[in-house]
Amino acid sequence: MRRSFVLSIQLLVLFLLFFSGIASTESGPIFTHGVASGDVTPYSVVLWVRTDQEALVKAEVSASPDFDNLVFKETIRSSVEDDYTVKVRAEPLEPDQQYFFRWRHGNRISETGSFRTAPEPAASAGVRFAFTGDSDGTKVNGAPFYNQFETLDAARAEMLDFFIYLGDTIYSDSGLRSTGPASSLEEYRQTYRENREIQALRDLMSANSVFAAWDDHEVRNDFDGQTVDPSLYANGRQAFFEYMPNEEITTIQDPACAGAPQFRVVRWGKDIDLIFLDERSCRSADVTPACSFSPTAADLAPTLPSAYRIAFGLPAAPPAGCLAAIFDPARTMLGSVQKQIFKTALLESQAKVKFVISQLPIQQFYALPYDRWEGYGAERNEILNFVRSNGISNVIFLTTDTHANLINEVFIDRFADPTSIAQEFVAGPIATNTLEKQILAQYPTLLGAFHAVLNITGVDCRHLDKYSYGLVEVDAETGQVSIQIKDETGAVVTDQLNPAIQCSWTSAP
Repeated sequence: MRRSFVLSIQLLVLFLLFFSGIASTESGPIFTHGVASGDVTPYSVVLWVRTDQEALVKAEVSASPDFDNLVFKETIRSSVEDDYTVKVRAEPLEPDQQYFFRWRHGNRISETGSFRTAPEPAASAGVRFAFTGDSDGTKVNGAPFYNQFETLDAARAEMLDFFIYLGDTIYSDSGLRSTGPASSLEEYRQTYRENREIQALRDLMSANSVFAAWDDHEVRNDFDGQTVDPSLYANGRQAFFEYMPNEEITTIQDPACAGAPQFRVVRWGKDIDLIFLDERSCRSADVTPACSFSPTAADLAPTLPSAYRIAFGLPAAPPAGCLAAIFDPARTMLGSVQKQIFKTALLESQAKVKFVISQLPIQQFYALPYDRWEGYGAERNEILNFVRSNGISNVIFLTTDTHANLINEVFIDRFADPTSIAQEFVAGPIATNTLEKQILAQYPTLLGAFHAVLNITGVDCRHLDKYSYGLVEVDAETGQVSIQIKDETGAVVTDQLNPAIQCSWTSAP
């Protein structure tokens, strides 16, 4: 009798211990920051979620929103080592198919997300996607300081095939941070969590798949791979991949880089290539010190021709040695390995349209060029000459970072060599100071001069004070490309000086 009683007690204890974990998770939230999908291919996708504690969670994928027929399921444990973020690649899937996904933990079910797989590599297919970046969700007095990311609500309403989250996905060094710039891994993670509390971002990332690329504010403003603090780079990089539904690329190795560059080519059917660059991990330090008249006075437009410099009240020439530094062929934005892979991708692409996803503008607008492609003049010229000399057509750069809306042709030199080589579209920001506000804060008398410089470059459309996203469409039958820059209401942005001009463009049929 006693033996039976003891056995019963032991079984009861085991029962309680086994189910106590489930009971504790059922007592509070599990899924805390929405769901997301990314890195979609014709046959797979990366799914993401975050929990508030260690837990076994199951990913489910179905072709129907009622999940009556699962095509994929897998159980994974969230861990404190990854800040309770979970990612899994769901495969095999069917090409060009709309899917729905969710996560489960016991009786708790996350919100439902959706994505469309890419078409088969040999298929003629169109595409509809949006891109933008620069999202500072830092809270002041309990609310995001700039806005609620309304631009992303407008982008989501476009019924996209995917979204490109193009750099400065957080502002780890925002001037609004009461604790100063992030440096520890936990501080970087906290910044991502803060952004993910904004509903518009969560809604967009659950509505369609995401391709995310980082820029500088994920680590530190204007960082380069040569001088960046290795611990900041490592912490910022780890947090980025924990919170983005994308897989880290480790196959490209260059000892001159701070880490493996995140270069990749995404093919959308046979006619569309998206070439993602990493313009931070391998770049040389900028040359601001060589182009400064004093420790606090960098030349405002070192590459602007002398006659225009004089007309704008600048000295006829920049500081001695400045132009030699900018056009030093030893300096690089991409690093030698990534640059060669980029050239090869352009040369071997059979796609009708090649979109280059670039964090920094490559067009010329001269003002303070040090962090942009203009500040790495020799490599910029090398790449553009490569495109031209090899007859590579239909190259379109999609860009953010500038906090402005700009459409322009890309030339090696607007004045000395005005042959158009590519087209570029700059969109954003989502939530931070616009370029106009930055100019007025730092150089309050120079806004008119900056517009005048843009006029000289022949800019097709410009607006320096609009939150925005770019909407890109490629027609499946004709291959015609249409690109519009739209504001937070979904309206097409118009030129700031001539509202009759819309910030939109269509390629020749």
